Amino acid sequence: MALNINLINGKNISINEDTYLVAWKYQSSLMASNADHYYLDCIFKGSFEDGKVTEDDEENKLEGLLSAADWLTIGKDNNNSIKTTAVLGITRD
Repeated sequence: MALNINLINGKNISINEDTYLVAWKYQSSLMASNADHYYLDCIFKGSFEDGKVTEDDEENKLEGLLSAADWLTIGKDNNNSIKTTAVLGITRD
């Protein structure tokens, strides 16, 4: 299995079953007890294999994760996050 996340800047990021992903969703709360009302909740952390059910739904699961998340980090030691609105599409190798 190999999927490519195609970004609007022309870059492609390869995803395989061992690729580690972290996804965040934007949250806002006026009821927050501190002055920081805007924050991100981690909605997924693990390898791509952790997030899929069958071999047939690989692309579908990645599409769902990208649709639910606002930010995505690919790789355990990666300090760069991708805004999911920068995703143009997903292709298979």
